[in-house]
Amino acid sequence: MQQRMPEVRGERLHYLDQLRAFLMFLGIPYHTALAFSVHQPWIVDAAADSPLLSWLAQLSHTFRMPVFFVIAGYFAVMMLRRRGPLPWWRDRLWRLGLPLLTVGLLLNPLQMLAGSMTDPADTMTEWRARLAMPGEHWVAHLWFLIDLLAYCSLLAGLAWIGRRRPGLRAATARAAGWLERHRMLRHALLPLTGAFVVAAVIALHLIGVNNLLNNALVVARTVTHLPVFLLGAALAWKPDWLARFLRADARAWLLALALVPVLAAIQWREPLSMRAATYFLSPIVGILMAHVLMSAARRWFNQASPLTRHLVDSSLTVYLFHQVFIVFGVVLLMESGLPPLAQFLLIVAATVPLCLLVHAVIRRSGTLSLLFNGARPRARIAVPAPVSPPLAPG
Repeated sequence: MQQRMPEVRGERLHYLDQLRAFLMFLGIPYHTALAFSVHQPWIVDAAADSPLLSWLAQLSHTFRMPVFFVIAGYFAVMMLRRRGPLPWWRDRLWRLGLPLLTVGLLLNPLQMLAGSMTDPADTMTEWRARLAMPGEHWVAHLWFLIDLLAYCSLLAGLAWIGRRRPGLRAATARAAGWLERHRMLRHALLPLTGAFVVAAVIALHLIGVNNLLNNALVVARTVTHLPVFLLGAALAWKPDWLARFLRADARAWLLALALVPVLAAIQWREPLSMRAATYFLSPIVGILMAHVLMSAARRWFNQASPLTRHLVDSSLTVYLFHQVFIVFGVVLLMESGLPPLAQFLLIVAATVPLCLLVHAVIRRSGTLSLLFNGARPRARIAVPAPVSPPLAPG
């Protein structure tokens, strides 16, 4: 997880490194805002709700993780090509699975404790009950690691089969060529992707596997993000597709900015029509916002600096630890009488440096780095300044 993005045609893609780190850090204001959300219950609910902070959470939720999974899919294929399916898959099991187990067993119980402190008289009783019950509280914000493990396993399996079935590789290449020659079909992929997700979620519901283990595994969410992960994989498989995807398109930007508030307004609503529309729009908005953010990042944030390198290196640690500080911050300020916005700003302002401090401690220990980052820290090497990559015409 902590490796930098690989090079493409001699260029180090700093903009993807930095965009990925930004999306991880964005989890801090997102999860803090959830504590004040009008619509979405969270681990700890603040004493007062805030419509403004609720909207902040809803807006960022429309694109944050989908864009992250596009980048993850791109990264996955680049590393798979270098290492081969089985060695890469074993490496993913180690690098993703070890932090998942470590944080799940060591940090998530602390979040359960904070969630049990709303009633001081029954805190220990409630905490023990949560510890004894399987469910979403054991996974919390770690669900993305579980989904990444599933996507990487699927990708490694497809790559392994493709290496042994030349006919399958040829058929895939022909399908890609056909897609390139038919522009209208490319435009139809967005609504088709949304329709696929809706159909898949309906099928999961009919067979009773949308949610498993008391919501510890939300299969519907995994299916929803699968298309954006595969998009990232396709962009790495076909570099000319990446070049076109990175070329800013005003129509795509306008459509993305129009659909984001629509999705924000309907998500987390209970009516069946709203839920179906949410599943339909989620991958569409994710793909459009990936285009917006990746094209913008490539243009304006493709230079590395000591500060950005440090933020990139610390992004996983920050994501793994930030919720612990947030939930206890919410509990500490619950009786403060401060306005919700003031509490939000205080919690975010305290969480960022605390997480960075934790990362500084972890990076000094090979054992802690292995447990929480899935790899021991490497010696830093100088990296030459990147050169803008050539963009394919079309």
